[in-house]
Amino acid sequence: MSEESDFVLLERARQGNLEAFEHLVRRYTPRLYRVIRRIVYDEGEVESILQDTFLRLWENIGRYRNDRPFFPYLVTVALNRARDLWRRENRLLEGEEVLEFLSDQGESDPLRIAEANETLQMLAQAVQTLPPMYRAVIALRYDAELSYEEIAAALDLPINTVRTHLRRARVRLRRILEETYGLVR
Repeated sequence: MSEESDFVLLERARQGNLEAFEHLVRRYTPRLYRVIRRIVYDEGEVESILQDTFLRLWENIGRYRNDRPFFPYLVTVALNRARDLWRRENRLLEGEEVLEFLSDQGESDPLRIAEANETLQMLAQAVQTLPPMYRAVIALRYDAELSYEEIAAALDLPINTVRTHLRRARVRLRRILEETYGLVR
């Protein structure tokens, strides 16, 4: 079943095949988790949003249209839930576990790991200061690796607005890294 397309798995899930749905959950959980983690501060809320996203998908699987890519659709559902949290609690994102990331990349030099860890921590702290929408576009572009078009669809924004948000977010991040940490590139 692992080579089956999203379309085939979704069609099978629409017919009530729980195994096909579970396969979609396994396929997309790690990637969606990383996106949500960039946006939401609390680990428990990340898990809650992730579970709620898949629950809502299961409950509304008949409404999903196959004319758009599946992952951006999942991101849209997750972002809607995260927006509810922003309104309710105005939380900020927290950086991911940098050492885990580096070890996954095959890095073994302790000095390089420490330097990269410090830089990524600075970046994560800088991202925390961004407005929620800027954090969202950063997460979708760099963590989820979505195209501008997919980000626009996920956030229900015009593509030029997405480009503007990304440009402004990058400018702010660069300024913060230069002013606060003395990092200049």
